[in-house]
Amino acid sequence: MNGTRAYRGVPAEERRDQRRRRLIETALECLHEDGLAGVSVRSVCARARLTPRYFYESFADLDELLIATVDAVCDEVAACGLAALDAAPAELPAQVRAAIDAGYGVVVADRRKATALLVAASGHGALRARRHAVITRFADLVIDRLPVLTAFGAAERRRARATALFLMGGATEVIEAVLAGRLRLSRAALVEQLTAMWLAVLSGTDAAGRD
Repeated sequence: MNGTRAYRGVPAEERRDQRRRRLIETALECLHEDGLAGVSVRSVCARARLTPRYFYESFADLDELLIATVDAVCDEVAACGLAALDAAPAELPAQVRAAIDAGYGVVVADRRKATALLVAASGHGALRARRHAVITRFADLVIDRLPVLTAFGAAERRRARATALFLMGGATEVIEAVLAGRLRLSRAALVEQLTAMWLAVLSGTDAAGRD
């Protein structure tokens, strides 16, 4: 009974959700400040001011927390990108540019989130599979929301999925290179270059779908 009743008017389930969010937020800070090798269950709990008991009520192990942290960043990137796409004018160039700029803006505005994406790209254990899943998820969102692709039939959509995976994988590599300092591009230059690449590929996809 004690684990389910309210404390100071806050239901137990809501308190668990609050602790889970705190652990994810703390993991962002630890990853950014200490690097992947410096993050542990103990370090996250100490910084979050929570005992390991509360860690394990939400996560089975450190990998599960890292995956949840990366997922939280990716969810925000997707939400911001889709909101910008929906608010953009009905022309494809404006929609692509708005979605790329808004999604990239999430990680530029908060370098902790950029670090989380770079950790996901590092190929560490369970994060390797999660990175592939995220790229596939973003590709499916592109197919479902870009008018040039949503009008396709079943056969065309299978080809479009390959195109979307190609675009998302390439864009992810470019963004990671910029965030890691291997490629020097301003935000404006990055957005314009990726937009041009996407439009070049999508124009071919649109023509193929009409054949």
